[in-house]
Amino acid sequence: MIVMDRENLMARGWSHVLSTTNDLAELDEFRRLVGAPRQALHVGRRWPHLDLKLEPRDRALALPGVRVFERTAEMLRFVKALRVRSAAPSPDPR
Repeated sequence: MIVMDRENLMARGWSHVLSTTNDLAELDEFRRLVGAPRQALHVGRRWPHLDLKLEPRDRALALPGVRVFERTAEMLRFVKALRVRSAAPSPDPR
């Protein structure tokens, strides 16, 4: 799933885009879909992400299926919670 913040408060006019599963192929496909340059994809950090601005950012915000958060912190809490849930052992069906 692709999630993004509406606007990075530390860099006005920019948005971060994450894959909830850190899927680089998903991020790169999304990058191409919205017309962002290759340089928008950042993989050397703890959170692989896209940095979007201008038309690619506007296209991304308008796409159905993209979960948009008002604040970056809200988006990161959401992603962290998903990852904790998916890493938790499933209950014993006995």
